[in-house]
Amino acid sequence: MRWPSAWTDPALLALLEGTPFNCLAMEWSPALAAVAARARAAGLPLVAIGNALEGVAHGLDAPTDSLLLASDAVWPGMTAEERGAESGPTANPWIDSNGWLLRLARVRSPQKTVWLMFQPPGAPRVVLLDAYLRAIADSGAAGGRWVVSLDSDLQAGLARGDAKALASWKAIAGAAGFFERHRDWNAFEPLGVVGVISDFAGPNENTTPEILNLMGRRSLAYRILETRAAATAPLDGFKALVYVDEGAPAPPLRRRLLDFANRGGLLVVGAGWKQPDARPAGIDHPRVDVRRLGKGRLAICKTSPPDPFMIARDTHMLLGRAYDVARFFNLSAFLSHCSASSDGAAELVQVVSFAIRFPDDVATVWVPGKCDSARLWSLGSPGSSPIEMVPENGGTSLNLPPVPVYAGIELSLKRG
Repeated sequence: MRWPSAWTDPALLALLEGTPFNCLAMEWSPALAAVAARARAAGLPLVAIGNALEGVAHGLDAPTDSLLLASDAVWPGMTAEERGAESGPTANPWIDSNGWLLRLARVRSPQKTVWLMFQPPGAPRVVLLDAYLRAIADSGAAGGRWVVSLDSDLQAGLARGDAKALASWKAIAGAAGFFERHRDWNAFEPLGVVGVISDFAGPNENTTPEILNLMGRRSLAYRILETRAAATAPLDGFKALVYVDEGAPAPPLRRRLLDFANRGGLLVVGAGWKQPDARPAGIDHPRVDVRRLGKGRLAICKTSPPDPFMIARDTHMLLGRAYDVARFFNLSAFLSHCSASSDGAAELVQVVSFAIRFPDDVATVWVPGKCDSARLWSLGSPGSSPIEMVPENGGTSLNLPPVPVYAGIELSLKRG
């Protein structure tokens, strides 16, 4: 956790007892010398943040080889004016989330634990307990971790031993511990038949990441391929590839992507692509020129740079719903993460809710295929509980009870 600068009393280290927090991120201040000394004596690692050089000079540790992302991370949630927004089965209001950032970081550094550093909003925003749990779940569901940081009100309440603050602290520690106990889920591979290819650098460091962000809001499951990996990575299992980086790809990659379309895939590309020998598909589309290419389709953007929102939307519309890895009903303002074990025998559907859910809400998640079993995990529950499974439309519908912030659904799949 991030140790509050206002906590200069070493006795407050007792709050960490029985929690999963075993390392403190600290901005050095002479007033914290006694806290640092007590923490070191207790065997707690202290990592310097802020002016890290000054912290290291006073005996704090430099950041480890775990990946710390201090920039670009946001406080997860909706802005106040969007709280009343409604959405249908596949649409969401504007949500701030770090899911796409964590997904990209894990592709780039698969052997590292990705830690995000962001702080709660200040006054006049009131930070409720659900907001802390959501921040933990938003990071944990995407395979990362949040360096937990407390707002000034909660800091003050804990320092004076306020009962409500202590109850919130217990729930926050419990949520952090939940994702620590389920680290094995991080080994699951993301599901999705849409591949997003980019170097995510230079002129492409804004557009393509925003496409990832917006695909997540549409519950359009995607997988990330960096340009170098796309030249050799297997493309089996993809039904659509999106490559809208500025400039033309290297000839080998271009040939590979066109071959993907010729074999039946949907290829969405930027306006800079010269049209190959492709015939019009007879679709009058306002934003992309859709052409037939072999057994598949080529969709060439008409503007440069393309609108990320429209790329996410149009890719989903052109691909259709037949390849959805999950569908969600009676949920608004949520994000989902779908993944599977390496052998394909188990799947995991995680849902982070950004809206208020009421006691009589019943949400439904539909997944393709048949399941042997389905179990629900939620924050604050001692264990998992079975979910009713209903065969429907060639798949399985799962009825969820009201889950205020987070639901993790473990699925065991039938073979054959």
